[in-house]
Amino acid sequence: MNNLEKLTFVFILFTFCIFFGCKEKKVIIEETPPISEQTIEKFTVTQTREGKLKMILEAESATINEENQIANLKLPIIKFYNNGEYVSTLVAEKAKINMETYDIEGFGECTIDTAYNEQLQTTDLMYNASEELIYSTQDVKITKPGQKIYGTSFQSDTKLDDIVIKNQRTEIDQV
Repeated sequence: MNNLEKLTFVFILFTFCIFFGCKEKKVIIEETPPISEQTIEKFTVTQTREGKLKMILEAESATINEENQIANLKLPIIKFYNNGEYVSTLVAEKAKINMETYDIEGFGECTIDTAYNEQLQTTDLMYNASEELIYSTQDVKITKPGQKIYGTSFQSDTKLDDIVIKNQRTEIDQV
């Protein structure tokens, strides 16, 4: 290779580098921000007021977002108490609980069984812990000994004693 060929080769290489980026590229890798979530198996929360049991929540697992204090629950079972005495159990497919207020939002099929042999079935319900109220805007069915009550939404205490059902229809079992 003579000098002219060498010079031509260097020129072509130089031109190639300019147009196609033979510069050393700096790769900046940003640090991944920490995730403020944790998953807990066999999750349990107990709520008391003035030393008396109000609620025990157990779930197969919970993913807790520490930033907004919300726990997403898988297969939760919530037992409600009135003055320390058991009154009902809420079972849902999934739920989320606000860890500061204990408000619960149930998703999917939700069932409440009372200590008095009554059952409420609905989907997607809410529990307001400060008011101790359960409510939903979805269809509802309540089964009591000797009767079934249907409606399009409801609001109730955890015992299902003080209950309001919209568009109510009652079927009474004949003996």
